[in-house]
Amino acid sequence: MLRLIATISGGLAVGLSVLGGVAAGTTAGFGYPAGQCTAYVASRLSWVPSDWGNADQWLLDASEAGFPTILGSDIDAVGPGDVAVIAAGTRTGNGTASSDGHVGIVVAVDPVAMTVTLSSENWPEGDGTPRSMTFAASDIEGYIAPPSGVT
Repeated sequence: MLRLIATISGGLAVGLSVLGGVAAGTTAGFGYPAGQCTAYVASRLSWVPSDWGNADQWLLDASEAGFPTILGSDIDAVGPGDVAVIAAGTRTGNGTASSDGHVGIVVAVDPVAMTVTLSSENWPEGDGTPRSMTFAASDIEGYIAPPSGVT
């Protein structure tokens, strides 16, 4: 169940509570290796197919499959429930993405601070504990939005 929430923090930030908070880690793979960020996202968002490969492939695969994609620099078009893609090897304030990249579910966007908060698993690599982390908007390569009609 997705619940919209709003918070004020130096500007308006919209947020999303995924399953009432940070969900438990993935035990089933949902088409992806269990414990990986891809499995976590696919297990939480029923609209994500099981064949997009490693995280660094998701933007291209989503676009080719007809899913709406958003450039990483277009933070005003991003909303809770979108999937953020961090390119392979990207250095962020939270560490460096693996050679397979990283994906997470957008739970909050702060266009004033230019930050995006993601719910994800396996960041840093090898950590199977789901968590929410805030990234600079510039850390995000792009976003995948749900198909039309999906909430």
